[in-house]
Amino acid sequence: MKRHMALKTCPVCNMTEINKALTYRFQGIEHYFCSHQCRQRFIEYPHLFVGDPQHGFSAKQKGEELIKSRKLNLSVQITDEIKSRLKQDVGLLMGVESLSFKEQVIFISYDLLQVSLEDIESAVVKSAGNLDGAITNKIKRGFIRYSEDCELDNLSHLTKKHGAHQFSISG
Repeated sequence: MKRHMALKTCPVCNMTEINKALTYRFQGIEHYFCSHQCRQRFIEYPHLFVGDPQHGFSAKQKGEELIKSRKLNLSVQITDEIKSRLKQDVGLLMGVESLSFKEQVIFISYDLLQVSLEDIESAVVKSAGNLDGAITNKIKRGFIRYSEDCELDNLSHLTKKHGAHQFSISG
């Protein structure tokens, strides 16, 4: 009798090349991850990736994506050297869909289920130095980070009827 090995995939990004040292036990099940980024994302919001019998599938299990497009202003001109470092550090984050540059601006699209603006900002600062320090840009980035946290928090609370919360406003 042959035993079938279950294919292990990262629950965050669905990669099959997992790192067996990166595991996390949730609800009695051992989950395997491809990167520290995916493991941390899962620990923060497990119900984005794992549903339950009472409430149904999670957002990720239903195949949902939350694509966001953002514009980040740097405090310096983007040189070829900085572009190269940004492509290496930011482009390798799980969930980054596209990355382009113009003068002092980075244009980025990403799947919020996998990566947040805060994660991207950290990689940008590591690669290229400081973001634009204008108070209006700081406030805008802070508001976006807060908004993303709220959106993820709402999606990660499963409800019986619809999986993730769904709101409607009537008036």
